[in-house]
Amino acid sequence: MKITKNLNTYEIEDLYPFCQEDASLRLPKRMSHGGLFGVDAALAQLVISWARAHEQSVLHLYADMESAPDQILHLGKTAAGLAALIMSSSIETEAHETVEKRAALTVIRPLIEAMYEGDLRNTSSERGARPKAINLFSINFAKMEFIKPFYYGGTSPQIHSHTSFASLLEMSSALMHTKQDKKALHRGGLPALGSVLAELIANADQHSVTDVHGVKYKKGLRGTSVKASRIKKEDIHLVSDKEPQFALFVMRNMLRGAEYLDFIEISVIDSGPGLARRWLSAKKGAPVESLNDLPLAEELEATLECFKKHVTTKDSATSGMGLHNAVQALNKLKAYVRLRTGRVCLYQAFQGQDQVVEYNPKNWSGDRELAAAEGTVFTICIPVN
Repeated sequence: MKITKNLNTYEIEDLYPFCQEDASLRLPKRMSHGGLFGVDAALAQLVISWARAHEQSVLHLYADMESAPDQILHLGKTAAGLAALIMSSSIETEAHETVEKRAALTVIRPLIEAMYEGDLRNTSSERGARPKAINLFSINFAKMEFIKPFYYGGTSPQIHSHTSFASLLEMSSALMHTKQDKKALHRGGLPALGSVLAELIANADQHSVTDVHGVKYKKGLRGTSVKASRIKKEDIHLVSDKEPQFALFVMRNMLRGAEYLDFIEISVIDSGPGLARRWLSAKKGAPVESLNDLPLAEELEATLECFKKHVTTKDSATSGMGLHNAVQALNKLKAYVRLRTGRVCLYQAFQGQDQVVEYNPKNWSGDRELAAAEGTVFTICIPVN
């Protein structure tokens, strides 16, 4: 399966059938995608789905053995590339020489260490440059799995408070945006955004680390990619036909006379079984191994059920509140959100209503039936200017 560097989210969906057919994956030396929103996160989910589909999956590099470390390092700076390096069974050069997996992971160790320590500037960007993206991922069974930006408690790791996640986003914004843009983001509600991130990371921590049998995945990752993005007024037409609500969202938030909209894009990505399979496995008391025999309407209902107040797969009286609380914070932020899990892709543009709101999204793909994807990806767009 060959990935080109100018893919958009719709073209990524076209590649899902190849996940099952082709056990090899080729990623470009540098990925500069043509999509306007959520492309790297969508590609990371495709990569996760590809790796889960094969017992032996091979990541092919566009590099010889000498230049392989350079490409591996570049791949490790993107969510999709990191997923490929972690999830693949083996790595080969252009001439089909085997790159030892341990050697490849040693190349990206500085990135992993930066994530673990919360050295935000050096998780994805060239040293010294203002980062355009900050990646923070926990990797199953890694010595540095429980990264400090997400966890505290040493041998008994616990998720940080909502306030800590708000501070994390404040630090990220300080690195990525100008002083004027940072003030705008503060007015937009960093505390609410921190609450959203905290809830989604906690949900991934609870529900994506193990499979539907409760066994921890040997290979897996969960975390977030925070990006400083911009869409030009002249490019809005590129999404207006397929994703009109996103186009309206951009126009509504673009300042009068402005030629572009700056926004912060936060994606929470995990390699778990997906919302519906996890929820239905708990509800039915038996593992849901596949979505193939499940009516799509039942999957959609199960996905939406996850967001209802007091609904939970855990014993705690409050553990069902997380996604519901995240929805209320997203409403406060007037955010645009896309969710991809299983065979479902949904979007919602929140309006900032005063009352409690429900998660009431629309179908992102229209009449098109989507292939089943592994894991769950939330991508959130918050205007900055």
